[in-house]
Amino acid sequence: MSDVGRSFAYPFRHPRWVGRALIGAALEVVPVVLLLPGILSLARHRYLYLVPRAAILLLPVAAALGLGCRFIVFGYLGRAAREVLDGSSTGLPAWDRVGDDLLDGLKLWLVALALWLPAVAVTAGFALLVMALTSPGLAWLPVILVGLPAALLTLAYLPAGLLAVVSEGKLGAAFSIDRVTVTVGRAFGPYALAFLVALGAEIFAQLGLALCWVGIFATRFIAHCVTVHAFATAYGQGTQGAASASPEVQPSAPTPEGIPPSTVST
Repeated sequence: MSDVGRSFAYPFRHPRWVGRALIGAALEVVPVVLLLPGILSLARHRYLYLVPRAAILLLPVAAALGLGCRFIVFGYLGRAAREVLDGSSTGLPAWDRVGDDLLDGLKLWLVALALWLPAVAVTAGFALLVMALTSPGLAWLPVILVGLPAALLTLAYLPAGLLAVVSEGKLGAAFSIDRVTVTVGRAFGPYALAFLVALGAEIFAQLGLALCWVGIFATRFIAHCVTVHAFATAYGQGTQGAASASPEVQPSAPTPEGIPPSTVST
């Protein structure tokens, strides 16, 4: 339970945590503000006339900027997880590597997308098969029987897969399913507990609604940091278990040149 307390205290550990959390909150709210005209347009909201038409025409640019902000947050959280895994974390890191965070966040997003593709493809395939063999009205059946278990399995694997990328610095590390699952198995208890910590952090994030709705972006960013710390701590315990489980290889004693080792007298 001490790890749970450290995870919830993690976002507040650094003396400058307020400023760093507010920057994260600002990056969380930027995509919502930029995409608001498009949301109102799709919803045909009665206040749409208050939105300048130029803002609606620039919606693709706004979407690109919004995605950029999301990638920066993803990369920042990945950097925070790397510090936790390395044991060098002193709290929320500084926002001093925005370019690297943007690139790393894009990579993590692509990895997450690739990890979700099998579940989506299998569910869609079964849905099309059922529709072809029976009727379109039964398309919901494979979504429940196949899609839901596939989504749960993907959700269970996703944090570990992303942490494998963060830990090893290779995109392909997320798809080494045997190695990742073995690592999780060595710390299954802490890894399962991390999901409960994530749920508790999301409940905590809803307290931001009491701060004139805007505060939810700050509390959500803090909740993300708590979740990252919990999963990184659990995954780190799994990797430490792997290191302690592997025996050290002792170097063999040198043998006289030309004499097989089996013939050397001991």
